[in-house]
Amino acid sequence: LAIVDVTDPANPVLLFTVPANQSLWREVRTYGHYAYSGTEGGGGITIVDLSDLPNSYTSQVYTGDGPIAGQLSSSHSVCVYEDHLYIFGSNIGVGGAIVCSLNDPWNPTFLGLYDEEYCHDGYVYNDTLYSAEVYAGQFAMVDLTDKTNPVLVGAQQTPGQFCHNTWFSDDYQYLYTTDEQPNAPIGV
Repeated sequence: LAIVDVTDPANPVLLFTVPANQSLWREVRTYGHYAYSGTEGGGGITIVDLSDLPNSYTSQVYTGDGPIAGQLSSSHSVCVYEDHLYIFGSNIGVGGAIVCSLNDPWNPTFLGLYDEEYCHDGYVYNDTLYSAEVYAGQFAMVDLTDKTNPVLVGAQQTPGQFCHNTWFSDDYQYLYTTDEQPNAPIGV
């Protein structure tokens, strides 16, 4: 995870490289002055406090708490919506969606787990998760009204039946899906 100063976009400056397990890629999302980074390379979720940039940063690793304490190692992607962190495609259960509270952003708190299918990626809007379930070839809608007990509302196959991700139109009238398949059309 590299922290780069882009104040002058023509001359970016590498400020810091945050230590973490070796990986070809990682997913990063921010909340306030915190960054959350996950990877299939293991090592949990790296949390970075960015409040003292460009001078310094502080980091720590979240490996779960409560019923998953010390068990969270890998993840495919992460999402932050409002004051919650969502961890997708982890080593917990079948790799569904882990829901954590960010009431204390430095110390996420496990709330619940949607674990019907492996969740490759997800889009959260209001109290609904639109889960990209790559191996099931579908996207699923999951009610997150009670984040301690996510409930499957329904699912829909995607055109290439290998749903990579979901994303909404700017007006939230249309959900788009892509399949991780050559020449697969975009689903709407």
